[in-house]
Amino acid sequence: MKIDFLVPGINKCGTTTLCYLLGEHPQIFIPSMKEPHHFNRPDVIEHRPAYEGLFRDAQQGQLLGEGSQMYSTEEFGDLVSQRLAKENPQMKLIFCVRNPLKRIESSYREFHHSGPHYAVNAPFGIANAIAGLPALLADSRYWTRLQSFRKHFSDEQILVIFLEDLQKAPQQELSRCYSFLGVDAHYQNPSAGAQLNSRDEKLYDTRLLRFLRTNRFTGYKLARLSVPTQNRLFSRIGLRRPFTKSLEWDSPTRELVVNTLREDIQQFLKYCDKKADFWKEFA
Repeated sequence: MKIDFLVPGINKCGTTTLCYLLGEHPQIFIPSMKEPHHFNRPDVIEHRPAYEGLFRDAQQGQLLGEGSQMYSTEEFGDLVSQRLAKENPQMKLIFCVRNPLKRIESSYREFHHSGPHYAVNAPFGIANAIAGLPALLADSRYWTRLQSFRKHFSDEQILVIFLEDLQKAPQQELSRCYSFLGVDAHYQNPSAGAQLNSRDEKLYDTRLLRFLRTNRFTGYKLARLSVPTQNRLFSRIGLRRPFTKSLEWDSPTRELVVNTLREDIQQFLKYCDKKADFWKEFA
């Protein structure tokens, strides 16, 4: 078995939605398991049988693909691209991106939502998070992230989809993906326009709950509860809440992010034949 294509990220840019939509095409098979993260595993050889098992229901002739946002991160990009080149030198790669400021906001929510799974206490506030979580900026350097893969794959094997375009004209963007992959580009996807993994599903700790998590007398007791149990229990009593409001940026932090990323983003937009002001903040 060999993988025909991958959606390697970028983190919080619509990878889940795009994979779901691609998997609706009858000539494409994507496992139901979200983000297998096979190619960044330390035990990639030992894990191979389990990974191939995810594709056991594929029909003959279907293209095999999957999406895992960790593949394009600063930590794993070089390793994964090398492994993919050995897996299939003809593999095709689809990257999904969005306005870097929106990506950072979405990633901030995800850090808060998923933190209890990994015993990570995400900082409160965008400014503190950017200072304490380097990945917020690193994963927003789209041009830099792409270079790991361009070392091993030609530009003809790489397609970039912009989340803004996918939301505005879903069938048109999906047709671009179908043409790129070599399947029927006229397929009318009944789910076009769907959006998965939305911000409305994300939860954050109140400061009181954060205090209880980090207190040496109560933290270990809370850790004994499964995360789903924590979410149900603490949501019910108001200690774990959904993100219902837009995140607030202070001007210095916003300016810092824009100035830090601008050159990288401009190179990326030029590569994608997008206007320099596609994301106006970075023009």
